[in-house]
Amino acid sequence: MNRVVLSGFLGFLMLSLAACGFQLRGSASVPEELKTLYIQGVNTRQDEFGIELKRALVRNGIRVVEDYEEGASLFTVLENRFQRHVLSVGSDAKVREYEIETWVVYQISDENGELIGSKQRVEARRDYQFDRDQILAMDEQERVLRDDLNKQMVQSILRRLSAMK
Repeated sequence: MNRVVLSGFLGFLMLSLAACGFQLRGSASVPEELKTLYIQGVNTRQDEFGIELKRALVRNGIRVVEDYEEGASLFTVLENRFQRHVLSVGSDAKVREYEIETWVVYQISDENGELIGSKQRVEARRDYQFDRDQILAMDEQERVLRDDLNKQMVQSILRRLSAMK
């Protein structure tokens, strides 16, 4: 009896997910000239954004080369910034809320060095409440939010790359 109920529940769950339009994110289909990329302007081995960008590109079938080679397009990060702003202050003049903001400006050149499109700016921001009594937790929360912002920007870059034709 439990097996029938479980099977029925799983079937209902699958049908509900399909009915609401949910689908797994597929890989980005980028133009053939962008299938091999060399990334410059950000460290893809140590910088959090660079590591996430490289991982996402490789996951989507783009070959990222460590050293520039003939025939590779050039992904140039012109600006990679992070800022934290005070959003609100309590009656005791202590910070209650922060906003973190990050942005990247990049451009892409083909294998001949000609720009593909124009400079692009991708940005993301989040705000969070700050509790000075839990300072270690707040540092961890900010780190997690920064990781989420990097992932959000990388997904935005992938969508823009797949829109290039």
